[in-house]
Amino acid sequence: MKDMNWRWLSLLGLCLCLSGCYFAQLPDPNDMASSAPIDARIMQRNISMAYQDLGQRVRRGEITEQQKERMIREMAESFASYIKLEEVPDEEAYRYADVLRQANRLAEAKAAYETAVKVAKTEDRLVNDSLQLARVMCMMGELKPAIELVRTTFTAKPKEKAPILMSVLYEIVPAGKDKGNDVELANLLIDAIDQQMLVEVDPTTESGKAFLAASQVHVAKAWQESMKLYNSANREDLMRKAIERRDAVAKKFGNF
Repeated sequence: MKDMNWRWLSLLGLCLCLSGCYFAQLPDPNDMASSAPIDARIMQRNISMAYQDLGQRVRRGEITEQQKERMIREMAESFASYIKLEEVPDEEAYRYADVLRQANRLAEAKAAYETAVKVAKTEDRLVNDSLQLARVMCMMGELKPAIELVRTTFTAKPKEKAPILMSVLYEIVPAGKDKGNDVELANLLIDAIDQQMLVEVDPTTESGKAFLAASQVHVAKAWQESMKLYNSANREDLMRKAIERRDAVAKKFGNF
């Protein structure tokens, strides 16, 4: 109990540095040994609030981006230390997996995401959890099975395809590049662009207009990143083909 209270006090100090509202939502440390795990939604909410608070401090020049990431990791590590996978409800596994991933407890995060994928009741949940599982697998160096897993999400209905490009571009590729599979990642990224162009939205609504406008930016970044990956793999031939394909798509669809 002494060690537990010490860790809890360390977490309290971090939370108070960020905002007093964080600690108020957490359980009494004296009850930790007999209570159920901290609700994952509380963990996620506090981490999200910390990102916002610390992000503002970075923009004001009070702390560096590296300091922000360290403080977030410390918070996630503190939360993760109370997670017992055997006590986590299957339907909440994806929430706990997110915290474990941010704490860099990758083997446990992978196990929790695998459970989440197995019990997913909706296609939206299945797509998102499969992508996050692939992300963790890339972080662990398991690139080929991770890429294969991402491709299983391509069968999703058009309205459920929206997370694919965003996850591949901003999460999976950064976690997997420079590990010997850059060509495969570039191929995956280009195929994810195709999936983005299949997403169905209503262009007459504000949300539909916002999606289409944002897609132009993300697709452009995805093409650029794919070129970098081919270049890092010394595959100028594939880079030239990708440029030709990009130009052909732009000619056919214009400003997607």
